[in-house]
Formats: sequence, C-alpha cells, structure tokens
Amino acid sequence: MPCAYHINLDDGLVTISGADHVPIEESIALGRKMLADQDYDADLPHLIDLRGLVIERTKDQSIAFHDFVKGEYAINARGSVAVLVNDSLDNKSTAALYHLCSQFRHVEMFDNYELALRWLMRTEFATTAATTTPH
Repeated sequence: MPCAYHINLDDGLVTISGADHVPIEESIALGRKMLADQDYDADLPHLIDLRGLVIERTKDQSIAFHDFVKGEYAINARGSVAVLVNDSLDNKSTAALYHLCSQFRHVEMFDNYELALRWLMRTEFATTAATTTPH
C-alpha cells in the first residue's frame, strides 16, 4: 500500500507514511479515516514519513489537499508534527510542503529519521513539562 497510518498508543505516536505514487484523493481519504479512527488522539505527536513519495497533482487537487490539511487536519492534530522527506519529491512539491508546514505552530521538516524522532521527543517532553510543572 503506498500510504498508511499507524496509531501506537503505547509509544504515544501516530505515524503516517507515503511512498511511490499516491493520488491526492487517496491521501485525503487516508487522513479522514485516521481522524475518525477510535484510537486517534489529537494530542499525540505525528511522524509523517514521505521518503520515496512521488506527488502528481493538478491545481484543483493541490487546493483540495491544502484545504484538508489547513482545515480538518490542523483542527484535529494538536501534537507536534515531524515531516520526513528525501530527494524523491520534486522541488515544487518540497516547496509546497514547506509552505504548508510553515502555517503551523509545531511542525518541522526533516531529511533524517533520527533527527525527526529526537525533535518530536524533545518538543513533546518540553510541552508536557511546561503543562505539568506547578507554578
């Protein structure tokens, strides 16, 4: 399957992966399915692994994807989000993802898996410590 998600409640992480050619409509449908999953927790951090992804889209498909991410996904994903990319994406797609990521508070793009995980852990522990420390 070219795209999938996994909710790991034990580790407190949502992973989303996309590889090869993933139609925009399929990625939006996957996102909606994940958000509706009974195990989904909006406060969990997300690791979105797009290494190996090739994006082909029309302008209308790009608009639909951006609307989904800025609307439904942004409202229902309150945890930190690390987006992992590599050279499989063309420059236009990478720039569009970067622009989309810059719209959110706790989203970063990475080209290294370990750095993405470290950032998620550091960000999530800092957020947890800040909200649980007595004043």
